[in-house]
Amino acid sequence: MDINKIFGAFNSSSRDDDGFGQPTFLHTYKDDEENHPKYYVRMFTKLILNYTNYNKQLIDFFGKSDPGLDVAEITQTGEHMLYQRAYQYITQIDIHDEYHIKILFEEANSKLKEALNKSLKFFEGEEEYEKCAILKKYLDFLNFSS
Repeated sequence: MDINKIFGAFNSSSRDDDGFGQPTFLHTYKDDEENHPKYYVRMFTKLILNYTNYNKQLIDFFGKSDPGLDVAEITQTGEHMLYQRAYQYITQIDIHDEYHIKILFEEANSKLKEALNKSLKFFEGEEEYEKCAILKKYLDFLNFSS
């Protein structure tokens, strides 16, 4: 990692000595970047599968701090926020893009399928059938292509 490149991104001028504009950010895929398809798939899976443990800790914390608090409402709101965010991650994967397909197959495993099934079940319960259709498309793509 080059520290000069990191801090160079914050230069106040985007012009070189000749006065020509230089790009301040060049997009390239790297495994550790947050805009990489692998990141999207892994974050989707991690959010869904780690939710139960995180939610229990969060509810315990709020429940102890204020016994009069409506824990059920906090649980429902937290769950809704989590699934919405996870959905945003997985929908960044374009199953018509060859590179995204390659990454999806590299990351395909039982945990990803479990996360897709849990998300599908959640959105069915919320009656958000458009999201169900999109999640089902990812799940079918993995099941029929493997």
